[in-house]
Amino acid sequence: MMAPRKIIIDTDPGVGIPGTDADDPIALYLAVNDPRLDLIGVTTTFGNCPPELSARGAGAVLRALGRDDIPVSIGSPVPLSGELPPQLARAYAGARGRPGRIDLPEAHEVASGRTAEDFIIEAVHAHPGEVTIVAIGPQTNLARALRKDPSLAEDIAAVVFMGGGLGLDREYGRGNVTPVAECNIYFDPDAADIVFRSGIELTMIGLDVTNPNTGLLLTADAIAGIDRDSTDLALFAEICDTYLESPMFQHGLGCVLYDPLAVAVAADPSLGAFERMSLIVDTSDAATRGQTLRTSASEPNVDVMVQVDGAAAVRSIVETITSRNTTGAKR
Repeated sequence: MMAPRKIIIDTDPGVGIPGTDADDPIALYLAVNDPRLDLIGVTTTFGNCPPELSARGAGAVLRALGRDDIPVSIGSPVPLSGELPPQLARAYAGARGRPGRIDLPEAHEVASGRTAEDFIIEAVHAHPGEVTIVAIGPQTNLARALRKDPSLAEDIAAVVFMGGGLGLDREYGRGNVTPVAECNIYFDPDAADIVFRSGIELTMIGLDVTNPNTGLLLTADAIAGIDRDSTDLALFAEICDTYLESPMFQHGLGCVLYDPLAVAVAADPSLGAFERMSLIVDTSDAATRGQTLRTSASEPNVDVMVQVDGAAAVRSIVETITSRNTTGAKR
């Protein structure tokens, strides 16, 4: 049996906060539960909520799973531009800037004391060529790490990221913040541009496959049979309940598993079909800022997922999370 793939998840989990996606904490559940993955650290970014609050949410998930040995490092609270996008500043002034219905540990109880960029640099250089970054929020932490230590690009095994859209799916494939831009890229396109140009092996899980049309939708029925008395699954069920009662996106009766699909692909790239493309990010100040664009002007740099059986992926994700008792288990 092959050794588990070492991963760092860079994420923005809003645990129990109404109006935030449930997919980030679900992605953490999947990463801990999948035996093909070795989660060596979590770094937090802005997005669903500020990174300090994200760290508290990540800490709650890891504690529920008996994996509080996994370090959590808090990342930059703002994009490389130094200023939050207006919609995030407004959201953080409201419900998305404070804990919601689920009790969370304090940040000092779960945070490692290292910045996210420093943790990425140290962990990657400690395991050269072995660590995959699963970036499921704005890519600010990774970009800051690459700017601080350009040699990092040579030691990162790969980056699997959830972000972008190319319009391959005409209904959902362009943007979910603007008509052309997906939120993880839009919230820091300058950071995404650095990552896209880094020369690292990149895999993109974008809006073209993470949408209801592919069947990648977690519904109330899918979690109806969860054992809510289970120590590790009670929090999972409550996170799903919070989302279903107050969803971020109106995709129907369910949560699109954007970020868990990126984790699932890190464990098993055969889940879908990919096409290698040359992609760039629009970093202009125009209305197209944050758009991911296909170009013929440079060599292909990204393996783009173009097809997936979303319903089968959801079943696999839920089964992996619910079938393994991970409480207290440490690799």
